[in-house]
Amino acid sequence: MAKTIKDYMSANVLCVDGLTPLLAVVGKMRLNNTGAVLVKEKNPNTGIVTIAGIFTERDFLSMINIGDYAKLGTVQIRDVMTRGIKSVDSMNTYSQVVELMQKHNIRHMPVVENNMIIGIVSLRNLLHHYYDNFENLLKETVASLASAVEKRDPYTAGHQQRVAQLAVAIAEAMDLDKKRIPGLSMASIIHDVGKLYVPAELLTKPGKLSDAEMNLMKEHAQKGYEILKGINFPWPVADIVVQHHERLDGTGYPERLHKDEILLEAKILAVADTVEAMASHRPYRAALGIEAALGAITQGKNVSYDPVVVDCCCSLFNKNKFKFTFD
Repeated sequence: MAKTIKDYMSANVLCVDGLTPLLAVVGKMRLNNTGAVLVKEKNPNTGIVTIAGIFTERDFLSMINIGDYAKLGTVQIRDVMTRGIKSVDSMNTYSQVVELMQKHNIRHMPVVENNMIIGIVSLRNLLHHYYDNFENLLKETVASLASAVEKRDPYTAGHQQRVAQLAVAIAEAMDLDKKRIPGLSMASIIHDVGKLYVPAELLTKPGKLSDAEMNLMKEHAQKGYEILKGINFPWPVADIVVQHHERLDGTGYPERLHKDEILLEAKILAVADTVEAMASHRPYRAALGIEAALGAITQGKNVSYDPVVVDCCCSLFNKNKFKFTFD
């Protein structure tokens, strides 16, 4: 069943009388950990109590910012509330409510069910939910792509996951900005997605590839970029994927980039990919082992591979801070 706005609203609704002093309201809001309250008022002629407005802690902080200190101790909440508030039915969808709030520049709205206010929704919380769901959707998309690659190439089943685990460990050891690590992880999990365009017989060929076959295999980096470039990742995932076979000295592919032309995440992925590939079994050779893999990246340090990335990777294994898990 599709979610309605009721699924996103605040469970606790705080109502205050319009005559309540401002500071008392702010105290209640802090006590109840809520960012907004509904202001109710009683009609002197009919005696009917209605919701007259809404007040947010942001409104209060704005008053402080403009230096209106003298007012804070005596003003009533009705004098600083937002008037002409809009409410939304509990059965409205997420997108309907967000569109309405953005159209009218509203940050908080009461949720009504059977003519009763049952909660409050805030634009900030709605957008927070959106980004959480968006990230989950991206993770599901990445997992599906990774699964598709591994079904075509059973010999490298688990390869992308192991590369991602090592890449993230290296990034953390390098103190890479935490906001960049999810992008590196996603790129690593699907770095070989372009192999979907490579003939299956090449992926599982037991012998050495010919020059023509190798050139065809190398196209997987560019093909991966073409698959991913249309996905709106909040990180440069497609660029990381297309660059993961680039080398510092310009001998890599597909663009023969040099040093600082290569993204740091791609440099990390390049090392993680090389180490895992050498440490694992391949149809054309037996596993070479971690010692040989670390020797290879050390030999290529400053030439093919970033020296800081290489040192961090070697340190992880030498200090037993990382170990591959093979099925």
